[in-house]
Amino acid sequence: MVEPTDGRTDVYTVDTELLGSPGLMAAYVVDAERPAVVDPGAATATGPVLDALDELDIDPESVAYLIPTHVHLDHAGAAGSLADACPNATVLVHERGVPYLIDPEKLDALFESAKRAVGEVAAAYGEPDPVPPERCETLGDGDVVDLGDRSLEAIDAPGHAPHQHALLGDDGTLFAGDAAGAWLGGQLFPTTPGPDFDLEDAVDTAERLRDRDPDAVLYGHFGAREDAIDALNEYAAILPEFVDAVDELREEHGDPDDVVSNLPSRWASSPTIAGDVRGVLRYLQS
Repeated sequence: MVEPTDGRTDVYTVDTELLGSPGLMAAYVVDAERPAVVDPGAATATGPVLDALDELDIDPESVAYLIPTHVHLDHAGAAGSLADACPNATVLVHERGVPYLIDPEKLDALFESAKRAVGEVAAAYGEPDPVPPERCETLGDGDVVDLGDRSLEAIDAPGHAPHQHALLGDDGTLFAGDAAGAWLGGQLFPTTPGPDFDLEDAVDTAERLRDRDPDAVLYGHFGAREDAIDALNEYAAILPEFVDAVDELREEHGDPDDVVSNLPSRWASSPTIAGDVRGVLRYLQS
């Protein structure tokens, strides 16, 4: 399903129905002079994204860029298959993520890492195809992606993952990936999976993104918030609250499953809560 993104001109939200669940994962089509797809999604998102391009009358051959905000497979798993379907598109990704998209062995290792982080749920993401090396380019902090009638600036956004960028459009649209949390059912949840979650970096990222004064936050999980400053302030505040809650339960319950089952209800309804708790536990033990 593809819909205009609230308040955004020619930016479309594609519900890729990750794990068969509507409203869980969004890809974003920017219908510019040089079209782009931000956060193409899991390998299973290939069909929904191509269907969205067809519905929007965008020829796949005209797509200029495929831009995963980071290389976790729910955001980047479709990059290889969409690169095949969009033969003129360049895949732009953080320099730390490039090897994992172009090297089949590293991509397999990334798939196995996803299984460790979120369990067998990762298998339902679909097995990703590698991106041809000549089709993949590094996107650095401060780089500007020229889409013809608009542009996107890459902003280094570690904390959730060290290979993450957010993208700030010249119209104030912030494609946050997982740098601003998950906005699901009107509630903001932390996104803290292993192996690379870092609290200090994540809070710093949220505050730096806020200081760029965006007009709207577009979440990978899921959709838009027009109260961007409040959204980013809220995320910077809930991250340490969540880590403290996990830390307290760690002292009381040694087993990660027991930590999950004893979390307050405000956190427990997140669909990724088990993986997020394990990411925090790993961070606390480091």
